Amino acid sequence: MKNYISFDVGGTDVKFAIINETGEILRKDSYKSPDNIEEFFRKIIETTSSSEETLSGMALSLPGAVDSFNGIIGGSSALPYIHGPNFKKILKEATSLDVEMENDANCAALAEAWLGVAKDKKDILFIVIGTGVGGAVIKDGKIHHGINLHGGEFGYMISDFLDGKILTLSDTGSIRGLTRRVEKRLNLPKDSINGVEVYKMAEEGNSVAKEEINYFYKKLAQ
Repeated sequence: MKNYISFDVGGTDVKFAIINETGEILRKDSYKSPDNIEEFFRKIIETTSSSEETLSGMALSLPGAVDSFNGIIGGSSALPYIHGPNFKKILKEATSLDVEMENDANCAALAEAWLGVAKDKKDILFIVIGTGVGGAVIKDGKIHHGINLHGGEFGYMISDFLDGKILTLSDTGSIRGLTRRVEKRLNLPKDSINGVEVYKMAEEGNSVAKEEINYFYKKLAQ
């Protein structure tokens, strides 16, 4: 049975796993997302070369407008340095493995369609709520990429207006948006708290945390 190494690249962490062709996870781990592209590729190559399993390929789940055919990422994401390099060319040359890549929300939707809650379904709308808000559209069992590879990017929808500014769903309905609003209202340093801590603050009676969580839920519901 063939084994593959897969990387789920996020703004905070890079999660990776060795899986077989039936979807069974043989081993998994994670590390902090690097600060630059050189370290980013070095960590992937190092992690892959240290695998004890014989690997038949590499799969990458990535933020942004992922061009899975050409190996380049357009658009924007929490990791600005990933936009530009040819992932397939660089990693194939470094590891000798075949490399496939896709937008992270599309990967999540395909996984649910393969083995998850949407198994055997052909038409799916999928929303990812994390650092930002992403999504995917699957039509007749295939990802609908859209003309500019932004199909399913629900995070760009206009969600609110505040002090003359247009706010998107990624601003109002994401965990990063939630933590930023709480930090601003409580005069806390930027990136000093995470979503878990905001919920803990609400449980302990913090009125600001409670109000912002309710706003977060309201915008997602709308």
